[in-house]
Amino acid sequence: MPSLANTSISHYVAALKAALARRDREDTNRCVCAMLDGDAALGPQWKAISQLMQVSGEATLAHRAIDAFIAASGNAPGALYAKVVLLTQTGQLRAAHDLLASLPADVPDPAGHAYVLGNTAMTLGRRDAARAHLETAVSLRPGWGPAWLSLATSIDLAKDPLAARLIADGPAAERQHPGDLARYCYALGKYHSDRRDPANSFAAFARGAALLRSEMPYSRAGNTANAEQAMHGFTEAMIGAADTPRARDARPIFVTGLPRSGTTLVEHILASHSAVADGGELNLLQQVAVAAGGNSGEALARYFAGGGTREALAGLYLHLLDERFGATGRIVDKTIDASRCLGLIATILPDAPLIWMRRDPLDNAWSAFRTFFIHDLAWSYDLADIAHHMQLEDRLLAYWQTRLGDRLLVVPYGALVDAPGEWTRRLLAHCGLAEEPGVFAPHETERAVATASALQVRRPINRDGLGVAEPYRAWLQPFVAAYQGAESSPT
Repeated sequence: MPSLANTSISHYVAALKAALARRDREDTNRCVCAMLDGDAALGPQWKAISQLMQVSGEATLAHRAIDAFIAASGNAPGALYAKVVLLTQTGQLRAAHDLLASLPADVPDPAGHAYVLGNTAMTLGRRDAARAHLETAVSLRPGWGPAWLSLATSIDLAKDPLAARLIADGPAAERQHPGDLARYCYALGKYHSDRRDPANSFAAFARGAALLRSEMPYSRAGNTANAEQAMHGFTEAMIGAADTPRARDARPIFVTGLPRSGTTLVEHILASHSAVADGGELNLLQQVAVAAGGNSGEALARYFAGGGTREALAGLYLHLLDERFGATGRIVDKTIDASRCLGLIATILPDAPLIWMRRDPLDNAWSAFRTFFIHDLAWSYDLADIAHHMQLEDRLLAYWQTRLGDRLLVVPYGALVDAPGEWTRRLLAHCGLAEEPGVFAPHETERAVATASALQVRRPINRDGLGVAEPYRAWLQPFVAAYQGAESSPT
């Protein structure tokens, strides 16, 4: 198609702004597609359009727009790095790693280059390469919290000589901004934990959490309202099974539960099956909730009353799944807080399997408190706030067990690691998957895992995650008191 004239570009830009103001996904995509097809001369604006498409889950248009940005820049290294970022955001970690490795070592800057290479190598299971890159990053930027945190999670700091460098970098870390210093504190907490020093370990994690809490306070009222909304207005007819099964509806397998409850382990078991393409924290449900006007039963009822259909919402989710993974294979969706969308899922995808992970509350609380989450989970920065959030999740589980019955498989983490063969078979049966040898040895599966559990799932299933909070029990009493108190009160 010939390039668009300036008047046409202005027309489509105005139309795009209007579509965005109306939150009209179809018109937004149509305008972007027309400008791409017409080779519109938008120059650096293509980067912003790519980001817009990525946020809305439209991966194909996001990649086309970033390629237009790269072409307009004359293949400038900085523009190519923008594609690296997009590749990581859309789960294409091998491509991101390989593209970054082909760029000059000062893009985006020497330390940042090494850091991103190290993190992508780690998600791909290349531990030696990851370590080399991350060591380069901390050499170039002493005390840099993000790089130290990535390093600390990948090694045993009780035995590794790198621990001495971590401690020596303390004064430099203190000069970092609060977010980076917090990450250094989490690395320091891991160091003391590896050395079996619970007092200093807890103190380091607590300081890191306090730094993050000061930047992102937790709203108990907001979280409570969100949980209440997620359980409100769903009738038996609304969440009943569809009259005619639709094979595509069963493509996603939803795994929910608290972070650090074992969701990544279940995801990895299922993704080791030949019929399951991949998975991850996909964050596609929020797009469906926006289209429906919310995640409550009342919001769905209003959407249907206004002419919307289940098929349209299901089609949107499945389209976004195709955008990310292609059209074949089952996909594990372990989006954080999918518990808040179970009613939405049960209504529009009645044949999709649902799995909820449960872990010992104290172990789960400690694991959450000591973990730096890239998703900014504000409730995880304070022990009493963790108790509050966990109690809300308990209420959600009880509600959906009553409403969904056997459709919701609840998997206790302790039982899974004690009897992995038995529970793997139950998971397969629940998801309609045939037994295969690979799922019984998931640690041998080569795939990118981009969560805090990336290294754990590359080891054989074991009981190391049981009782992890016991050495810290004395310091976890604020959680115990708040959680036990919450059990006797709805909020």
